Amino acid sequence: VYSTVLAYRTDTFKDGKGPQSWADFWNVEKFPGRRCLRRSPLDTLEQALLADGVSLDALYPLDVDRAFKSLDKIKPHIDLWWTSGAQAMQAIQSGEVDMISAWNGRAQAAIDNGAPVQIVWNQGLYSIEGWAIPKGTPHADMAKQFVRFCADAKRQADFTDTLAYGPTNRKSFEFIPADRAALLPTAPQNLEHMRLPSPAWWAENRTAVTERFNAWILS
Repeated sequence: VYSTVLAYRTDTFKDGKGPQSWADFWNVEKFPGRRCLRRSPLDTLEQALLADGVSLDALYPLDVDRAFKSLDKIKPHIDLWWTSGAQAMQAIQSGEVDMISAWNGRAQAAIDNGAPVQIVWNQGLYSIEGWAIPKGTPHADMAKQFVRFCADAKRQADFTDTLAYGPTNRKSFEFIPADRAALLPTAPQNLEHMRLPSPAWWAENRTAVTERFNAWILS
């Protein structure tokens, strides 16, 4: 499990006085600085609605018109639209931007590399990666063994040593040190402040909304 989160530079916003919500990110007067969002409607529309006062539990179905009106307000203040996780990490790590919407693993990598960056779990949007086995494969039994291996609590715990993404097996936290667990999306104290975007809504609307977003970016 990974999450799209707000992250900011602590050398720009000191003493924990950085933005703590998407409304703060949109508040350019109270939180001046260089801003960066993802060049994609995924998560970005949700963030725009959260900034406009919609609660996490009332996001869907997305009010697309309202989201774009909110994006109109912040667009002049966006210094960079990132298109890859590596670009997002570099932008916040180098200080090219002061605050960003980024995948938590990329933001954590910047922190691990020594950058003064703080992750904000509030109003994060988490997503779940998984395995699929092609129907009719002659290696189905082997594939199922592999998936079981990957779902094992200890295996998932070991994986978090390398990448700060959260295990789906809750028993994994029995094997993860508390200080490391605090950096993971599925740690209970982090997960309670986030939500899963609606796969069903995006499956139905992604193509049309993406076309509108791309046209809006260029307008």
